[in-house]
Amino acid sequence: MVQQFKAGMNSCNLFWEKVATDWHEFLPIFTHTSVRLSRTVFRELFYVKWSAEGSNRREKEEDTMYQWECLLMSIQGKVLEGETTDITFEELLTFATGADAIPPLDFPHKCSIEFYDQEEGSCRLPFSSTCALVLYLPRGIAQEDELRDLLTFALKGSLGFGKV
Repeated sequence: MVQQFKAGMNSCNLFWEKVATDWHEFLPIFTHTSVRLSRTVFRELFYVKWSAEGSNRREKEEDTMYQWECLLMSIQGKVLEGETTDITFEELLTFATGADAIPPLDFPHKCSIEFYDQEEGSCRLPFSSTCALVLYLPRGIAQEDELRDLLTFALKGSLGFGKV
């Protein structure tokens, strides 16, 4: 079977010979070499879909994103100090994308953060679309603890894929 695999790879412009020669370049693709995510790496995975600048919605989104940044710094600080955290970058990544590590060939496109409005008298939890790679956060979060509590409940309270 190994010989068939090599022959199949070589049928594409001698690809297996290239892999065998420059194996160190292909190591991240053919082996699982995930490392703990850092705040910087995690942040670079996402872009923010903002409302129009100067609007009330934009102002509320900026409040939420400030608390999001505070939360990410808090997680990073605890990781560096060797403390346990309620939420890890890997759990946030899994919640937003369905993957607990960055794929070897990266995601097909950048993940995004979008916003929704909380309805009066109710509390809607953050949610995601793992197919579209979108994390939805509520607008107007003014306290880091409030965002942490909402995300913790959403992450820990979800059943996950195939766990019904």
